[in-house]
Amino acid sequence: MDAAVLTGEDLYSLFTNGYRNLKQNASIVDALNVFPIPDGDTGKNMSMTWLGGIENTDKEEKSAGKMARSFSKGTLLSARGNSGVILSQFVRGFSQGIKELDEVTPPDFILAMENASKKAYAAVAVPTEGTMLTVMRECIESSEIRNAEYTEFNSLFSDLIKGMKKSLLNTPNLLPCLAEAGVVDSGGAGLLYLFEGMSMALQGKMIEGEEENTETPDEFFTPNSKRKVQQKKHVKYAIVAAASGEGMIEYFKNEGVLAVIDGGQTNNPSAKEFVDAFYSLDADHIIVLPNDGNIILTAKQAAKIYNPEKVHVIETKSMAEGYSAMSMVDYSLPTVEDLIHEMTHYLPNVTTAYITTATRDANINGVDVKEGAYVGLTDDILSCDEDITEAVLKMFDSLPDIDDKQVVTVFTGKDVTEEDALALGDVLQEKYPLLEFGYIRGNMDVYAYMFAIE
Repeated sequence: MDAAVLTGEDLYSLFTNGYRNLKQNASIVDALNVFPIPDGDTGKNMSMTWLGGIENTDKEEKSAGKMARSFSKGTLLSARGNSGVILSQFVRGFSQGIKELDEVTPPDFILAMENASKKAYAAVAVPTEGTMLTVMRECIESSEIRNAEYTEFNSLFSDLIKGMKKSLLNTPNLLPCLAEAGVVDSGGAGLLYLFEGMSMALQGKMIEGEEENTETPDEFFTPNSKRKVQQKKHVKYAIVAAASGEGMIEYFKNEGVLAVIDGGQTNNPSAKEFVDAFYSLDADHIIVLPNDGNIILTAKQAAKIYNPEKVHVIETKSMAEGYSAMSMVDYSLPTVEDLIHEMTHYLPNVTTAYITTATRDANINGVDVKEGAYVGLTDDILSCDEDITEAVLKMFDSLPDIDDKQVVTVFTGKDVTEEDALALGDVLQEKYPLLEFGYIRGNMDVYAYMFAIE
């Protein structure tokens, strides 16, 4: 490969090799999870987002600018999770930086990288240093990059990767939760794997083992798309929700959610899945319940793609919050603002708590966590015990406002029997006689129990 300039075909080779390298190392990225629980999915989300760009691109496109635009559109529609959304915005900024160019020189690439970093920062309401954003920015701000006059790409990528590694290793010094967990930022690690794969392509080292997908991706804005010709019943309000677990999906459908997207922890849906759901409906207003903090940005991005005036995202961070919001739905309300107010009015009072199993030993928030033991957590880990009932009781004891709560809804995971749930309920009822307990079979994969405490 002539490394003095990059054409569209060259970029395709680089991006493909970057994907293959990230894909091969996705489990490593996933394991860089702050909490020692099995919900790390950054590697999966970033690789699937990047793959969406590749699948939307003609590998024989000679213009670098045209290739980058197609790649950016693909990542935008395939973005999964917070890391995927940020990555797609990074790509968008890069593509805008070279949109008029058929061939890209090293100085062009540097300017596009600077624009990519700015676009990624702008995608996050409150950017946090010590994340992949920092790695994106610092790799291009390093003195090696600033002071060099590059005439070919091998040396540029070598310095970019050095800057990324240096920034990545420093992320625990910027973000206390990383330091406490003893890990570097997973998104930054994913970015490093992408660029290392691209650098290998520049050196002629193409990674084997990932079969190229030859199927043409669905054209998103096809006028004759099946979703547009289906007969649909017109409604004033329609609700779209993300949910995981057969029981949770069934619950939301029974409560009147017209489109349930299967996704949550370890399986974040893409923006395209949300937009497809929007197109399947005929409604004056669509209300979205992401039901996971890692899906909110994806839902918002989908809303912008479809129609930001028509789609309204309620920032539910858990299925428990989505459950609470659905319990307040009143379709007779005259305006969508009234309905959203009704659905969100009590959300600040909802505490979501989980029980799952630890994937490694750690000390988090002052709690000694042992691999294989049961972990109780809200936003922080609150308890750990070999006995699941003790883990639940310790977690409830650690909730600062438990005495102010009135109702607890218990959602059970796929491996919890009805007898187990009722036995746990008896213990909790005895300990907290003033609380009212209800039970829903959730069949979640990651969590043994999820509690909506109101």
